[in-house]
Parts: sequence; C-alpha cells; structure tokens
Amino acid sequence: MLETIVLAVVSLMTQILPLINDSSQVAKFITLLIQILPTVEKLAANLVQPIKNIIASLSSNPATDAEQLKTLQDLDSQYDQAFEAAATAAEAEDQAS
Repeated sequence: MLETIVLAVVSLMTQILPLINDSSQVAKFITLLIQILPTVEKLAANLVQPIKNIIASLSSNPATDAEQLKTLQDLDSQYDQAFEAAATAAEAEDQAS
C-alpha cells in the first residue's frame, strides 16, 4: 500500500512539474522529495531480498520446468544488473552533488 501511495505521489509530482513557476513551489517540491526519499530508499532496499527469495523458491520448486528455470535465472541476472545499475547511478548522483 505504501509503495502505491509513493508511486502515485511521484507520478503526480511529475505531472505538475511543468506548472511550477516560482521558488516557493520549488521549495514545496524539495520538501516533499526530502520527506519521501527515505521511504523510496527503504522500499527499494526492502524489496531486494523478498524478490531474490521468490526467484530462489521458484527455482528450487520441482514443478518448475527447464524453460521456466532458465527464465528465472535470466530474471535473477536482470534484477541483479538493474539493482547494481541503480546503486551505481545513485552513488554518482551523490558524488556530483
């Protein structure tokens, strides 16, 4: 539920961006970003292990056929790459600011 709310807030913020035309509005957006960032980081970090567990569980399930196992292995690799890329991008942004 919290993830849905955060995604909705980010979506609304994105839609409203073109309408921002003074510094007080910018300040409000910055305040909101500061408030939601810890939740966004926590959600992302908290999802890593559960997703990895789901992939591992399905991979070890005897009902999983060879094609499904290959798909799960590919998903696991994609997930690792996406998470590493996001972490690297976040580090680069932190160093740039």
